[in-house]
Amino acid sequence: MQNPESSAGSAPVKRLLYFFAALAALFVVYQSAMWGIRRYTSGLIDDVAGRELPDFSLRDLEGRTVTRDSLLGRTIVLNFFRSKCHGCREERDDIVRLARELDPDEVALVGIMVDRVQGFPPEVTARTLAEFGYEHPVLMADEAFVDAFHGAGWSQITPITYIADAKGVIVACLRYPYTVDDLRAALP
Repeated sequence: MQNPESSAGSAPVKRLLYFFAALAALFVVYQSAMWGIRRYTSGLIDDVAGRELPDFSLRDLEGRTVTRDSLLGRTIVLNFFRSKCHGCREERDDIVRLARELDPDEVALVGIMVDRVQGFPPEVTARTLAEFGYEHPVLMADEAFVDAFHGAGWSQITPITYIADAKGVIVACLRYPYTVDDLRAALP
């Protein structure tokens, strides 16, 4: 015969065990989903290699129009970033260092801000741009531009850097985390 006091005391312990088992199962499901999403988006990004840069016309922060054709003849580095992006903040110093090292006659380093696609308010974008203090050109991307690379629906996947040769063929696609040495090594 079972002691009534021991069975009453085991009920809360069983509930606690069930709770932790359910929590562990949810964690495994979440991690599996995140792995699948990362793998899928990495495939989208990697599939861009070998394609020509899409034809585009975007404005920089000073209101000047920048086109694909205006960048041809140099290696082109397109660094996609956005506000509220931990990885973008992490790589900021490497991007600034790389921008200072590169000869702008040989390499066009261009920031691609995707805040408009993400729907961030202009004041959030302005704060991020002031914080980052990029001295290289920054273009404000639209949905069509992001769609031409890895899909506007995945514009929150940042930072990503695409590198194209002087003819405009994309030769490298880097997804964070990467280092300034990885960026240098990917330059043709």
